[in-house]
Amino acid sequence: MSHLPLPKSALYVCVDDDTGHRSRLEAITADTIVIAAPADAKKLVAAEVGSHLTVSWINEDGRVVLPVLLERITTGPAERWHLRPLGEPRQAGRRRHERGGGGEKMRISTLTAQPAVTFNSTLLDLSEKALRCWAPASDIAVGEELHVQVMLSTGVLSHIGKVTIVREAPDGIGQHIVVSFHSLPAPTVQIIRRYLFVWSSRQTRQTEHATAPDTAGADADPASQARQPERTAAPARL
Repeated sequence: MSHLPLPKSALYVCVDDDTGHRSRLEAITADTIVIAAPADAKKLVAAEVGSHLTVSWINEDGRVVLPVLLERITTGPAERWHLRPLGEPRQAGRRRHERGGGGEKMRISTLTAQPAVTFNSTLLDLSEKALRCWAPASDIAVGEELHVQVMLSTGVLSHIGKVTIVREAPDGIGQHIVVSFHSLPAPTVQIIRRYLFVWSSRQTRQTEHATAPDTAGADADPASQARQPERTAAPARL
């Protein structure tokens, strides 16, 4: 693992919200990193073995983030968390949370109108803080609260949020709606993180496949072409 800070460097662990819980890098092994449990670890009910977390630190270029899996917790005079990186460290930009995925069918229900109006829509992308979806043209307005429900590959996302953006779809058919979530429960955060991890891994594989050299065509290795059996003409029939 490269680009990690030195042992004893300060780290911050994001468990189930935007709060960075202060920790410290204790050791680096072949495939895990070991950190000191945050001082308020006992209050972090979402910090269970198998949870997807994010650790971050500061370098000369700014904030660096690394998605990790909490593999085990060792107790003793000082509790330690053993984390397995789920990617490479990356410099954090303006966006605090990874955004991706999309394509799943979902349901939106208005909360202002009584009785509630429910209609079908399509997920465009998702993060821990919000989702963007396509929906038929309607009178939904910024500031309105909606209930959204979508079946992801890692579980059901069912939550209430506030509409922050409504704009016409680029093709002129329907609308794009951005819904910012109210505070998410820890299990829902884990569903989203696992979903984005699966999506990101699939995107990486597709990119690697698309950029892999094509050895089956004219650019094939000359040595391999030389090993092909020589074709001879069939004897002429008299």
